[in-house]
Formats: sequence, C-alpha cells, structure tokens
Amino acid sequence: MKKATIKDIAKAANVSIATVSYILNDVKTQSISDETRVKVLKIAQQLQYVTNRSARSLKLQKTGLIGILLFKDLQPHRWSELKYVKTLYRIERLCGQLGYHTIFMQIEGDAPSYDMIRERNLDGVFLMNVDQERFATISRYFGFGIPVFAIDSHIEDTIFHKVLPDFAAGFRSAREKLGEEPHFLVMDGYNDSQLVGQIKRLSGMDEERIHVYEGPEGLNAFLAKYPGCPGIVVNEFLAGEAVRTHDRIVAVCTSDCPEMLAERIAKVTFDLSDYKRIVDMMDRNIHDADHSSPEKFLYLPVIS
Repeated sequence: MKKATIKDIAKAANVSIATVSYILNDVKTQSISDETRVKVLKIAQQLQYVTNRSARSLKLQKTGLIGILLFKDLQPHRWSELKYVKTLYRIERLCGQLGYHTIFMQIEGDAPSYDMIRERNLDGVFLMNVDQERFATISRYFGFGIPVFAIDSHIEDTIFHKVLPDFAAGFRSAREKLGEEPHFLVMDGYNDSQLVGQIKRLSGMDEERIHVYEGPEGLNAFLAKYPGCPGIVVNEFLAGEAVRTHDRIVAVCTSDCPEMLAERIAKVTFDLSDYKRIVDMMDRNIHDADHSSPEKFLYLPVIS
C-alpha cells in the first residue's frame, strides 16, 4: 500500500501543501482557521499519514499525562455525580500501572472552559459522556496523533474510539432473566442523543414503551401504565428509584454498582476489568502516534 504524502492530504482537504505542512508541524505564526486545522488533522489520520521520524521524535515529546474529562449531565439527577466513579477509579489505576499520571477535569454547562487542554500537552484523552456538539468543539484542541477514547458516546466521527457497554448483549441477558418479553424500558439519559437513540433501537421496543428519566413524577406516571408487568431498567441508580413502586424488573447495571440493589432484583452487569484492554490500546496508540486501529467501537462484555 502506497504511503500517504503531504500532497495527498492537501488534495483531500482542498488546501495548499504549505498549509498542510504548517498544520502538521504546528507552526504558530500562520493564520489558519480552527476548521481547516481540524479537517487537515483528521484527513491525515484517516490516510494513516506517517511523519518523518526524526521530525516526529522532536514534535511528539511525551509528557506522561493522560486527561480524563467527564462531561456533567446536562440534565443532572441525584446520582449524576456517582455513576462514573468506578470507571474513573479503574482507568486511573490502570494508567498508573503503565506509568502515566492522570489529570481529571469535570466539564460543566454548554460553554465550558478548555484551559486544561490548552495549557498541558496530553499524551492521550478519555472523554466521558460527551455530546456530539461539544465533542466537535473540544476535538480541535487535540494535536495530531493524540489518541482520544470517548466513553458512553456514540459520536459520528470514525477516527476516534468509542467505549460502550454491550447493550445488545445486555438486553438479551435481561430477557433471559425475565423469562418473558419485557413490556417496557426505563433508561437513564445520556448527554449524547445518538447514544440514547441507539439504546432505544437495541431494546427492540416501540417508542411509547420507552421512558427516558427526567424526574420521579414522570417515572411514576410511566410505570403506572404497566402494573405488575415485567420491564428493563438501564442504570442501577435509576432501578433503585423504580423498585419503590415496581419491582418486576431487570436492572442493566451500567455503573458497576449492582450491590446497591436488593438481592431479589435481577441484574445484568458489564465487565469493567475489560478497561485493561482499552487502556493498553491507548498506551499502544501513544507510543505509535500514527497507528490507526480499525476497531472503533469497543464494547464492555456482559458478565452476568
């Protein structure tokens, strides 16, 4: 396979060769729009462009820093600050075992500050619960070859890795535990509307039988339509709310906290130990900045 050149990138991006060179070498003296920079960097990754090795060794000075950016729920609930605690702990510990230091930042609101990214040269980034719009904004701050893994987001961009629970397998397991077809689905909201839509599709249920949680009143009104009927609830914190009035459910535990529910409640859990594979992949990407893996969706397997 012929190696991509700067000329190939320039042609695909419809810009000059000089512009591509300025962007790939991060020349600060040239006035180039963020939109053009993002387009060129993405095309360079898509074409698996390999930089000159001596120049690359000067440009890609490793800092040993990995950023973990958690985007707070745009519609927060009582458990919003708890549902990613175990995932954060697991990623931080695994990164530490590989010799990295992690920098954690919570992103708030629809006009967040990205100063941490501007001020630090991160080797890699985990984005948690990011929506499409803010992803498009924040991705322009990541340099060429910086691996980005988005957790709980079904973003359109094919360059970046997406880490998700295997909801298809989770729903199959939930149906097996129920022993019959569920009548309804209650699910926690995610910032990424595309992920919400994907979960709905994977459930196989009609829209009117699906409730996306916004508050206890709406939840209770929805469950009142299905007295004594079996159903599925995505997220164990939300299941804890549902079982107050309706206990014929299977909880699909997306926060790795099944112990918070009574033993009588059937549960489906995912294997967070699989994050070792994901952090190892991040590490490989960091040490080979031009590496491009075809595996863009990484699914956490069901373990029960």
